[in-house]
Amino acid sequence: MRTFVLLSLLFVPWVSSAHEVRPAFLQLTQLQSDARIELYEASLRQPQLEGRYLGLQLQTNCASTPVSAGLTDGALIEVFEQRCEESVLESIAIEGLERTLIDTLVSIQMLDGEVMEFLINGDEPTIQLSESTPGVPVYLSIGVEHLVFGFDHVLFVIMLLYFVQKPLDILKVVTSFTVAHSLTLALSAFDLVTLASAPVEAIIAASIVLLAYENLNDRPSLIKQFPALIAFAFGLLHGLGFAGALAEIGLPENSQLMALFLFNVGIELGQLAIITLVLLCLTLIRHRVWFYQMLYQLPLYVTGSIASYWFIERSWQILS
Repeated sequence: MRTFVLLSLLFVPWVSSAHEVRPAFLQLTQLQSDARIELYEASLRQPQLEGRYLGLQLQTNCASTPVSAGLTDGALIEVFEQRCEESVLESIAIEGLERTLIDTLVSIQMLDGEVMEFLINGDEPTIQLSESTPGVPVYLSIGVEHLVFGFDHVLFVIMLLYFVQKPLDILKVVTSFTVAHSLTLALSAFDLVTLASAPVEAIIAASIVLLAYENLNDRPSLIKQFPALIAFAFGLLHGLGFAGALAEIGLPENSQLMALFLFNVGIELGQLAIITLVLLCLTLIRHRVWFYQMLYQLPLYVTGSIASYWFIERSWQILS
């Protein structure tokens, strides 16, 4: 453990920016539409990143009037009135998005009940509604991105793979983890299970440290004897972590089950991509014995060090 803490100091510049990427959320609700005017209520929710708000600004082709602003659950929520008198709502831009790694989910609720959803990113922070059509379902994309850029979840999955080598054992471990986090994700999404996010994130970091330590330890343990059971137990916890990201944007009222399903499928696709990449890398270097032996332990020390830093940082935030 001391080695992990000392090595973590070497990775402070990297791990300090290695928090999971949670999207911003823009909800536009049409309030009036006639020959004279289109009126919308716009609510922009932006998350914190390293304790700071991102300074995102909503820009449209309509006149914007601030209504309110407030803080809730570590997010800044600003509400505006969008008044379109000379034209319909045509363009939506999120200024400042290009300076971040996050995306913005845009949901437009029309008076007739139609819902349009788009995903804006820093590469293309502006959409033209007349030219844009929803592509891949946005909740699927968000699920993939949350897993791939949620570095703590990625490292946990990699640590699990160290315990198993046979294809059947890998399948058991991955399936156990998937079933567990899918269960708590669904329960949390519908408010049947609720836990504060800060302790959950701290325990997730601790779980990574534990797996790294167990992989470096030659002594027998319950984790090594029953990796699928351990994957299930910790998977329940990681599901609550996934739910925290989903809570940032919420589920659309008219298609909650489908959005939850797509988000979970996105997580599984991201997880499958990570597992495939790791197994491919191991296959490529396995025949080079000296290289394989050297690389086998290095990721364990690096991962344990990074996770130790996360645990200390997240625990300090709880206590402060």
